[in-house]
Amino acid sequence: MELKGDVNECLAKARSYVAEGIEQIVTGNLDEMHGVSPSPGASALAALALLAIGRGFESAQRQGVQWLWQNRRGGWGKFPGDQPDPEITQIVNSVIQGSEGGWRAKIRLLSQARQFSEMILSLGQRVVPGLEGPTPEEILLPNILQDQVLTKLPLYGRPVVVAASILASDSPEGISQGVNYLLETQMSDGSWAEDIVATSLGILALLRRGGNSKRAEKAGQWLVSKQYSSGGWPAFDQLKVWAVGWAVCVFGEQLKRNETYPWLSQAVDYLKQGQNSDGSYGSTPPHTHPDLDDTSVALMAYHQMLGKQNKQGVELLRRLQNSDGSWGTFPSFTGAPPAVSSDFPVYISSVDVTIHVLEALWSFSRGQNEPIWRGLNWLISQQDKEGGFPASWFEGRVYSTAQVLELLSKWRISWERWTIPRNIQAARKKGLEFLLKAQNQGDWGSIVETGLALSGLWRYGQFVPKEVIDKGIQNLLSAQKANGSFRPSYRGIYAKGWNYEEPLTTALTAIRALQRYQIINTPKRSFLGF
Repeated sequence: MELKGDVNECLAKARSYVAEGIEQIVTGNLDEMHGVSPSPGASALAALALLAIGRGFESAQRQGVQWLWQNRRGGWGKFPGDQPDPEITQIVNSVIQGSEGGWRAKIRLLSQARQFSEMILSLGQRVVPGLEGPTPEEILLPNILQDQVLTKLPLYGRPVVVAASILASDSPEGISQGVNYLLETQMSDGSWAEDIVATSLGILALLRRGGNSKRAEKAGQWLVSKQYSSGGWPAFDQLKVWAVGWAVCVFGEQLKRNETYPWLSQAVDYLKQGQNSDGSYGSTPPHTHPDLDDTSVALMAYHQMLGKQNKQGVELLRRLQNSDGSWGTFPSFTGAPPAVSSDFPVYISSVDVTIHVLEALWSFSRGQNEPIWRGLNWLISQQDKEGGFPASWFEGRVYSTAQVLELLSKWRISWERWTIPRNIQAARKKGLEFLLKAQNQGDWGSIVETGLALSGLWRYGQFVPKEVIDKGIQNLLSAQKANGSFRPSYRGIYAKGWNYEEPLTTALTAIRALQRYQIINTPKRSFLGF
């Protein structure tokens, strides 16, 4: 009884926190407490870019440097409070020294931009699994601008590599070609790919050749608009569609007949308005590139609240399934968001994304059509011998394994495809064993992983000891902060080695687990067998 009361209190605080964040997103005023965590590396590059532009950007640049000073912990890591990282510490130290040493120090600092670009290019060699990427030789100008090289990168990743290559180049002809590419790909809001790092490097690359001050200033204004009031910058520009879509799904799951949340209709309208012309979604409408992960969660939310299919979005997902049955993250496209047409190749085949696409398609059809069967076959083939599934956009195997377990719990047996039910049952069993073994002192690692694990296990109740669930719930309760959010883990992956925290998603995974805990012993609950 005491645990039930604690769960109710925790849920009330967490729901209030999420509601506040979603209202901020739909009104365009997302603050740092609800947004993607600030990044020392991105903040240093943004401050350097504003320093390079100069007049009119001094205040924002000084705020950025002050934030960096305040977050020094013997150096600077990949996220606030992290152990110092040598490369990021070198960049931050140089930016601080150049900002405080007068015009000579500024000139000396800007002359070192080549070193910074080399660090960014080295990060490009450690991208997320599933992306080959250009070789070190191909990254050099003018090689990087060849079509067969650029197509190794998703569109959102090309500007950052081209800009870094410009800064690392000694070829006047290559630099000129690279700058022309940046001018052609700069978005209407002034950014490159709605990305802090890409836009910062784009500014430095434009200013290296000179003559593009207006375009650089427009990019600088975009950077200032993304700066938190504390002075820092997030690693990238938010996950708004993702957060809104998950919030609608999670809150809608337990919505009672006459109950409502004031922000839900606003959230649904936000998703309706944020859809691209081809049915896709990006992370921060209206300018971001299409992303099939964001598209899937938006379509799930659409169905959850409206009870009908978004035909254009569903057809897009079906059309962009890879030949092996998987789905990737970033489709190629023509046009400029929101007026785009997505097509192959789709970059970074991903267990994470395939799970979410299958959830979206299953939500609409409740059927077992050919794309779904092919996706299930591919997904099951990715399970390792220990029962886990790899993740692309989050560290560790718990993240994907828990979601696969939940997905597979929903499938009905079809004797037309008798081998697939057998494979599903085997995958369930191995996945369940993996998750049960992965619990450590009540948790499964981060709050996100713990919340997903609890949600994934709840349909398998007769095979899960009660103390496993109770300990997991107690772990969530102990990790809640006074404002209703939860302890961060910084295990989301922006690029290999650059991690982040998205606090709304963290809270939503906890809310869903806590909501399900409330109904875990109801007599209507059904259990799965093997």
